[in-house]
Amino acid sequence: MRKQENKIVRTPRPAYTLFELMLILVLLILLAAIAYPSLDSLLGTFRMNAAADMLRASWADARASAMNEGRAYRFAVLPNLVVDDALPKGVRFATPDSYQSAALYQTGESSLPVGSVDSNSWSTIVTFLPDGTTKEDVEIVFTGSGARPLDIKLRALTGAVTVRALKQ
Repeated sequence: MRKQENKIVRTPRPAYTLFELMLILVLLILLAAIAYPSLDSLLGTFRMNAAADMLRASWADARASAMNEGRAYRFAVLPNLVVDDALPKGVRFATPDSYQSAALYQTGESSLPVGSVDSNSWSTIVTFLPDGTTKEDVEIVFTGSGARPLDIKLRALTGAVTVRALKQ
């Protein structure tokens, strides 16, 4: 009499092993760690460009209002005050070394509610005159983490705004 052998035949399962899943997870984490600095600087660049666009739009609005209403309009900032909607997150105003803020035209008028901010705490950047010009050329530098600083210049006579990236 012959004995029959019972053979166990394994059929492949349609699943992954724990080792394979962990290996893929480690690879994804390594790729994310390598890509993060590039993505962070790209986001910083977008923030800087958005801030420059917001400033250009504000200057164009103030210039148009000065010409339409026939009176001077002042663009001013509050130093060391962070306003959530004023600039994109992480972007700050700065001034170049050659910038002389004391020579700018100062007025006490503000579009904020009366008494909300002391008018003497404002730092005037530019005053748009009724003819669409300004008293002098203006230069502002935007700085922020993860991006190169942007230099924004306003020509006094023409109102033209130029934006260029500075070397770090």
